[in-house]
Formats: sequence, structure tokens, C-alpha cells
Amino acid sequence: MKYPCVHIAIKGAVQGVGFRPFVFRTAKHFAISGWVQNDASGVCIEAVGKVSDLEKFISELQSSPPPLARVQSFDVSDLPPREALSGFAITESALGEIARVDVTRDTAVCPACIREMNDPLDRRYRHPFINCTDCGPRFTIIKSLPYDRPRTTMAAFPLCDDCKKEYDSPNSRRFHAQPICCPECGPKLALLDGSGSVIACADPLAECVKLLSQGKIVAVKGLGGYHLACRADDRIAVERLRQKKMREEKPLAVMVRDVRMAEGYAKISDKERALLESPERPIVVLAKKPGSALAPNIAPRVPTLGVMLPYTPIHHLLFTEGGMPPLVMTSGNTTDEPIAFTNADALSRLGKIADAFLTHDRDIHIRNDDSIVRVAAGNPVFMRRSRGFVPDPLAALHDVQGIVALGGVLKSTVAFGRGRMCYVSQYIGAVDTVEMLDSLESVASHFMDILEVDPGLFVCDMHPGSLVRLVPKKADIPFIAVQHHHAHAVACMAENELSDKTMAVVYDGTGYGQDGGVWGGEILLADHSGFERMGHLAYMPLPGGEAAISNPGRMALALLYSEIGDAAKAACPWMNDEEKAAVIEMVKTGTQCVKTSSMGRLFDAVSALLGVCTKRTYEGQPAIELEGCADLSDIDEYDPSTSNRNNVVLISGGKIAVQAYHDFSRGTPREKVAMRFHRTIARATAIAVGKIAHMTGCDRVCLTGGCFQNVILLEQTMRLLNDLGSLVFVHRRLPPNDECISFGQIVIAGAKRIAPSVN
Repeated sequence: MKYPCVHIAIKGAVQGVGFRPFVFRTAKHFAISGWVQNDASGVCIEAVGKVSDLEKFISELQSSPPPLARVQSFDVSDLPPREALSGFAITESALGEIARVDVTRDTAVCPACIREMNDPLDRRYRHPFINCTDCGPRFTIIKSLPYDRPRTTMAAFPLCDDCKKEYDSPNSRRFHAQPICCPECGPKLALLDGSGSVIACADPLAECVKLLSQGKIVAVKGLGGYHLACRADDRIAVERLRQKKMREEKPLAVMVRDVRMAEGYAKISDKERALLESPERPIVVLAKKPGSALAPNIAPRVPTLGVMLPYTPIHHLLFTEGGMPPLVMTSGNTTDEPIAFTNADALSRLGKIADAFLTHDRDIHIRNDDSIVRVAAGNPVFMRRSRGFVPDPLAALHDVQGIVALGGVLKSTVAFGRGRMCYVSQYIGAVDTVEMLDSLESVASHFMDILEVDPGLFVCDMHPGSLVRLVPKKADIPFIAVQHHHAHAVACMAENELSDKTMAVVYDGTGYGQDGGVWGGEILLADHSGFERMGHLAYMPLPGGEAAISNPGRMALALLYSEIGDAAKAACPWMNDEEKAAVIEMVKTGTQCVKTSSMGRLFDAVSALLGVCTKRTYEGQPAIELEGCADLSDIDEYDPSTSNRNNVVLISGGKIAVQAYHDFSRGTPREKVAMRFHRTIARATAIAVGKIAHMTGCDRVCLTGGCFQNVILLEQTMRLLNDLGSLVFVHRRLPPNDECISFGQIVIAGAKRIAPSVN
């Protein structure tokens, strides 16, 4: 007797997440015969059975996929009726001409695996590499697709008989789980000293805990690279780590055993708890609790703390050994270097920092740093998008096949076009050195390999000094340049599936403008192929260029002098007369003094004027500390100082800064002045948007740029724009900072699809 037969093709993140076992079990349940396999497009199924059973089978596949699966398309086509096959089988993967699967992200070890790891009767008791189809390493161990064990770094560890039985058994949670292993057949831990010699000990984990307890620094191998760890309650250990890592004041992330431990150090909302405990396990920026036992130099001069929970079995085991306190878990690098991820590189670069290395012999194929998230306006805002979220794709809204976008200079990412989907890489960092350019090229090569993207066009930032322009030149492939803030605007638009003309408020630090100036406080009317500059922060002097960025006092004095002349000399008392005279001379003559409309630089200037941050030791520090000191209860504002000039709306940051300076000089606490400044910038923005909306008839507004990682600014601006009746859109899947630039670039290039000329 012949039965109906269908072919099912499923695309998306469906390999390495237990999809084939799920299909197998579902087929058995509904008496379906046939087969399932991975192929170069995702998962394909041939199913034979009664009409009613096939309908139930298909419905179950669509409604209840495995927890880590991300289905993009689910296509069913009829085949000629045939006799029922003998049962249902999982068959070997089929290789196609072009890989069309989505690479699966790394996720935290799941509760079921943790229970087994803590069970003395389980054969994986205290196994540092326990995983199953619902958790564990994926993206960072994949060398090529389709996703099968021989194409991962687990290929070096043949399965033992017991693991092979689980792998082959449809009743096992590890049925066809590619990274599975056990103490008999899996990777091995080792504890090394700073020179790379093995430390003789019965238990590397127990010995590592002992060293940490003594205040030592240990480099711990994670999913996407090494961490540098020390006790977070030991001020001396933290200071020693800072000195060796060359990280003066930038906050350090802390790992705690569980949310209950975290509640001893930070205030946690329900949404923040959900983020902490999610399978992605990002670092979550939380409000500090006063008087906690953490070392004060963990996050100096800011009211927040970056907290994450353990996400690898090794992390969990560290906290179950002897009541470990919170640990600093910061990226395994020195400042401005990429995170170390190979054993050899870690020993070479971290040997002068770490007293010991807790390492193992499972290779990490590609580096992937921790993600950072903050809750603002009731929703998560990415500060950094990496482990746990990459490489989930985004819809590009255009055909972007073969386009590779190289992002900006700071907080770089690379984006890859495949069909109408875009894959944005993990966070890379500031590509301003040869080493960081090498890191970017390594990430680009890995993505192009696993996605099988053959680049036909590169996209770069318009900045003429960008190092990334060397990439297409070396490859002898054409590239086009895209204006920085247009890319910001389109990234937010495309993320929210907007393609028609939309207003975009783009507030950031530095972007090369079309007039050759340093832009950064822009209000654009944009679509995917172009933009008009409808408003911006009035130009301010930037004395000495980069020198003014690292020394915000220079920016403060130059801004005040341009507004109130010699009366500004009384400001910035920490600056000596010689430096003041040099800054004023630059402003007077215009020598080495470019003009900028950067909102980031305005925040820097006001932070310095109030004495909050007079020396920048990490990117964004003056603005971060200005936000951190603001008195949220203050409701006063200054004159928002907006004007129209030739149908362009200008916001006078200089006039707002002068008001803040005079208010502070009269004895108003800096905390109140800081809040009034934030509220005034939000008010000026809303007024400017209202004027532009009246001129253009556009009521849609995107908020993007690194300044909108500032929760006060974001929430105040959104509230005022909502009061105006504007439709407000923000980033939800990408950070508003320069990490989103590559996505905007690729969408713009896809919209234009012009014959490129080499720039």
C-alpha cells in the first residue's frame, strides 16, 4: 500500500542544536517513516505516512523546535506516494555546493548537564567539558559546515564506547550531539605556571582554586578565549591585575556563583535576572549596592557593576570548590590587544600577567569575547555583542550576496552578505594597529569560509585613514566608502525593518563627515541609499585632535573660550597656565584645531568642567562617569539653545555647556548640574526633531550612536519624543555604538548595488 510522501527543507540555525534527534523522536511518535539529514542548506526530511499523521508531524516540527534552534524557513513539498519505509533514520550529512546553514552560537552549560556534573554517581561527575544537544560550544569550535564532529576541534577526541552508545541512541539527550565526551575520551585539564611548565598536582581545578584564594592571578580558558581571573574581594590582587594588564580605571567584569550571590553586591530587576540566567550568559551592567565587600577598585567612580554567571563547566566547578568568592573575569589581553584564544598565544602574551594557567587541549578555532548588556527603557541594550549571540543573522532587506562590510575604526565588526541575510561578526575592537588588523582579517576569513561567501565587493568607512582599506586592496577586490553616520542610521532602520525615509538622531564620538569635519551629533533624514543632514550639534573647536580626546580638559577649555573668551581661563584649575595658553592659542588661530559636531566630545567637555573626569584612561570614560554621578531626582533644565540656519537645525552645545559651568561655579552640586545637562540635551534633541518633523512630515525617529548607551540620555530622549507623538525606534539586536556600522554599510551597499569604483 502506498502512502503520501513529503519533502521538508528547513533552513536557519538548525545544525548542532538537536534538530535531527528531535525530528527522529517526533517521527517515531506519529508513526512516520523516512529519514532526516543535515545538508548544506540546513536540515532536510523525507517523510511517509498517513495524511493525518503527516499533518500532526509537520505541525509539531513547526511549533516545538529545540530550544537553541532558529528557523528561518520551513518548506514542504509533495513527492509521489510510496510504500512506507522501514522505520525512520538519521542519515549522514550531505555536502552541497554552497553552505546555506546558519552557524550555531555558543551557549552556557544547561541545568541538566550541571545536575549530572554534580552527581557523584554519574559517570560525568565533575567533568569539565560536559555538554549535550541543548548547550555547550558551537561557533568557536566549528571549522566548516555542515556541522558534524569531524569538522570541529572535537575531531581530535574519538568517542569512547559509552559515549558512542549515547550518540547513537534516540533516547539520549546526547543523540547526535557533536561535542559530547566524557572523562575517558574528552579533553584534559592542565595547570601551568607562568612559563608554561606543568604544575604537578592531583587536581588542576582544586589547585587553581587554592591559587586564586591566595590572591594569585590565573588565566582561565573559556569558550571563546582566555579570562584573567583573581579574587574580586581582594583589593591588592585587583590592583596587581590592573597594573599588569595596563588597565588603569576601566571597570572589570565580575563572575559570581549564582543570582543569589550577585544580589549581595548589586540591585537586580526581573529583566536583569532573566538576562543573567539566560543561555547566552552575557555580562549584565547592574546598579551597585552600597557597602559591598567587593574591592573598590573593581569599578572605580561609577555606580554600576558588570556581572555574569558561570557559563562553562569549568566556571561552575571553580565555584563549587571550597566556597569561592566572586571572581574578576576580564578578557585575557593587555589593553588594546585582541583576546588570547590559542594556548600558545596565551602563554606568550599573558605569561607576564598570570601566575598560572588553567588550560586544556580542546582548541578554540575562533576568538569570541563576552557579550555585555544593559537594561534601559525596560529593554536590553547591547554594549557589546559577541559570545552567545553571534552569529545569529539579521534580515538585510535587500540582496546582499557577496558583500563584505568592514565596519568602522573603533569597536569594529565585519558583516557578511548571503542572499537577503546579513551575518555580523563578534566584537573585534579598535582596528588601529597591525595586530588588530590581523585579528579582523582572521575573523573575516573564518566567516567567509564557513558561510562560503565569495566576496565581490567590500564596504569601508569614509575615513581616509582607516586601516581596514588595506583588506580589499590586498585582495584586489573593489570597495566603496560609506559615510559613518549614514551607516549608523541605516543599521537602526534595517534592524527595525524600516526602508522609507526616516529621521535618525546619531550621537557618537567621531565620524568622518562629508565636509571633512569631525561629525558626531547628527540628525539625518535617511533611507537606505542616501541622506540629508537636517540638523546637528553646532561646530565646536577640537584643539590638537586626538590630544583633546584623551585630555577632556582641553576640549572643555576650548569650548568655553570660544563662547565666553578670557573668562574661560578660570575654568579647569588642574591645568597649568602653559597648557591653557597653548589651547587658547590653537582656538584663536585655528592651528591644529579642527571643528567637530561630536556629542561625545561635548559630554567629555562638561565632565571635565565639573571636575568629574579630567583625564581619560579608556574610551567613553568622561561621559560614563558624568552619567554615573548624575542626581536622578533633579528636574531642572537649562535653555536648550536650538536655532535654524538655512533650514538646518543647530543645537548649541557650547551655550548649554556655559550654562552648566556657571551653575556649577555658583556652588550647585555637580550631581545636579550633570542631571540638568542630560535633561537639556534630551530637550534640545526633541525640539530639533520636532522642527525637522514639521519641515519634512516625517514622524519616525531612530536613536543610534554610542551616546545612546547612556541610559539617562536614552530614556529622557525617548520620553520627550513619545510626548511629541514621534514613533521612536532603537537598537535591540545590535549595540548602538560602532559595532552596528558594518550592518548599516552592507544594507546601504545592497540598496545601491552600483558598479563600484576603487577609492
